[in-house]
Amino acid sequence: MRSVTYLAIGTILAPAPALAPSVAHAQGGGPVDACSREISYEVQDRYPQARGVRITSSSVSDGPRNQARVTGKGEFDDRNGGEARFSFGCTYNYRTGRTSDLDVGELSHKNKDNTAAIAGLVLGAIVVGALVAGSKDKHRDDDWDRHEVWSPADGVRCVARERACYKKGRYSEKWTSRIFYR
Repeated sequence: MRSVTYLAIGTILAPAPALAPSVAHAQGGGPVDACSREISYEVQDRYPQARGVRITSSSVSDGPRNQARVTGKGEFDDRNGGEARFSFGCTYNYRTGRTSDLDVGELSHKNKDNTAAIAGLVLGAIVVGALVAGSKDKHRDDDWDRHEVWSPADGVRCVARERACYKKGRYSEKWTSRIFYR
């Protein structure tokens, strides 16, 4: 009778280590799915031109404390034309189903034809040069230059002609109202 009691108590109190990972797999889809999803978001945050992020290969290695390290390679279509490849790493926790230590590196473009971009830059430089040369004749010190572009802070660019400011390439309501609507 006493051995049955100890057996029943031992069964109730015994930890089930194999149960935690299988529950996490059922909820989060496992380390590869969770890391693939988070890496896709990270790539789109870092590279705004990225569209259609795809994970092409991945491998999982178990680590300490119910964690797994997922590493691999992926690619995305560049909004400007061409494709880019990258490598990634991600840590997945089996108990919580969460990811951490996301890293994206080794970004390289493949088979990108830059001919049109280079031609556009050269043509743009010629047009800007002509505008600057033409505006120097009419420019007076007391006249406000409507084509002036300047930077009031790091990463911020204001265009007087448009009466608009851009932060990191995107329109900034805060900087526009701060500079132009005082």
